[in-house]
Amino acid sequence: MTSSLKRTRFVALDSSHLVNLARELYAPDAATRTAAVALMEMLTTGNDILVLSFHHFQELLVHGNARVVAEQIRVLEALPLVALVTNQRGDGVAGSIFELQVAEVLAAFRSPNATPRVVRDAVASGIFRLTSGAEAVRVFQRELPLLQPEFVRMAARSREIVAISRSDFTGVGHRKVSEFLNGKLRAPLDIQRNLSRLGDALKADILRHGDKKIPDGGAVSAAFMTDIAERGRALAGSDNPGLQILTWSDVDLDEITPDTTIDEVSDLAAFRTKLKQINRALDLPWQELKRGVSERRIPSGIIDRALRQFRPRSAEWKGSDLIDTHLACLTPYCDITFVDKRTHDGLQVARKKLTDLGAVLRRAEKAKNTRVVVEQLGKR
Repeated sequence: MTSSLKRTRFVALDSSHLVNLARELYAPDAATRTAAVALMEMLTTGNDILVLSFHHFQELLVHGNARVVAEQIRVLEALPLVALVTNQRGDGVAGSIFELQVAEVLAAFRSPNATPRVVRDAVASGIFRLTSGAEAVRVFQRELPLLQPEFVRMAARSREIVAISRSDFTGVGHRKVSEFLNGKLRAPLDIQRNLSRLGDALKADILRHGDKKIPDGGAVSAAFMTDIAERGRALAGSDNPGLQILTWSDVDLDEITPDTTIDEVSDLAAFRTKLKQINRALDLPWQELKRGVSERRIPSGIIDRALRQFRPRSAEWKGSDLIDTHLACLTPYCDITFVDKRTHDGLQVARKKLTDLGAVLRRAEKAKNTRVVVEQLGKR
């Protein structure tokens, strides 16, 4: 028993690979089924255990083709053993990137001097829970009427988030924060007459590059700019709007150097917002937490940053990029993780440039079809 467990490998497939597996497994042509049958044999009778997260089911249940959904469910139900990302609720649902980050942040906080690799190893020991594929699916099927509309809403929101975050509609991200704080750079989001121009620039970006499934790019832009305008009005009475924005973002003045850019502060502010959400589950001392746990100390943060910098840009900013990043965050914890081509290419480039990425990343592969998945799994 012990020797068998030592040979066990945790394998994560990208959602597209799961779609291919189901399609090929139930194809009428025997030749098409060959690789799918071989992969199912590896996952049912071998030592490879499929890893599933909340995001796998999220993408599965919003698929527009009911036949494809049914085929994928049949595939998962046939697996005697799968590994689910653990969640803290204990309700049997596969955990998400949130649960993974909660575990990473807690490990990093408890060991202030731990490297990201040590954090990874501490989290890895309890990040997966073994169960049957049928049980993993049953939890979602039981709540399907409630979950599907929510998953559709989440997918729509992901498209908006990706479109807005990819746009450089303000055009000031490269500028130094010190210019802003010293009053040499006016904040475009603080000046009412510029809001219309900024909104037009964002709308143009969304219409040109945003996910084609966004029904109304103008409405997305308008809603976002309305929120910005409300924040701008709140700054009207401030003697130093730049300093006030830093305070709202939980960024301290002593964290700003003469060379810090607005983009860098935006990234830090985004991480601090995420950290606050995580801390709702942990209830740790906030000042200690925000000073002690940075994005560079947790594996998922390192991967997120690497993909922001090095994943090849595409003409269309798809909302699925967000879930692709979430799934890529499994790479430190799985023996083999299959990701989409752009994510794979980004990780390969980043690995050569970011030493901290190489320290936490395990094997990441890309595969155009099930046959290539089988071939890659055959390489020990």
